[in-house]
Amino acid sequence: MSFIQDGKGRGYSAGVGNSNRLDVSARTNARIYYASRDESGAYTVQFHVTQATGGTAEGIGYIENTGEDRINIKEITFSTEEPATQLTKFGVWRKPTVVGGTDRDPVNLNFASNQTPDATIKEATNSGTVTITGGTSLYTIRMMGAGSQTLDLHDAVILGSNDIIGILANAATTGTKTIVNVMFDVQLA
Repeated sequence: MSFIQDGKGRGYSAGVGNSNRLDVSARTNARIYYASRDESGAYTVQFHVTQATGGTAEGIGYIENTGEDRINIKEITFSTEEPATQLTKFGVWRKPTVVGGTDRDPVNLNFASNQTPDATIKEATNSGTVTITGGTSLYTIRMMGAGSQTLDLHDAVILGSNDIIGILANAATTGTKTIVNVMFDVQLA
């Protein structure tokens, strides 16, 4: 095996194998890892609501990008406490009209950072509502009984300036608690 000497004077060498290729070891991580490590710009936010009227779609929360940088949605996890024989539906909407809600602070996944995203993030609470109307349907999730399901968006849903993503929940039974967790990162424009 031949060796290539480090050109920066640190004393490291790189190996070249019999096939005339460099011997390397590499590791790759999802974009959100680097956004958290390098920019302190990775977040998660949890929305929750108790179904006021069974079988009626209710806004559970939304994220509006109020900055110039992009917000990349990594994944959304949907949870319901609906009884085993009943259906819960969730809808994810692009650019809906949104009204109401209670401010919700996202958690920075880099615990050493207090950085916050330039975004308006609101959720329905048991004392308030979020109205989500119009827009374009991105996804519909249906779950039978209690459980959780994660929708991996692979960072492909990107919110530009003033873009909104809204989420509706529709549990069959009045009083059912539904929860949605959204994991996202902020990338410089």
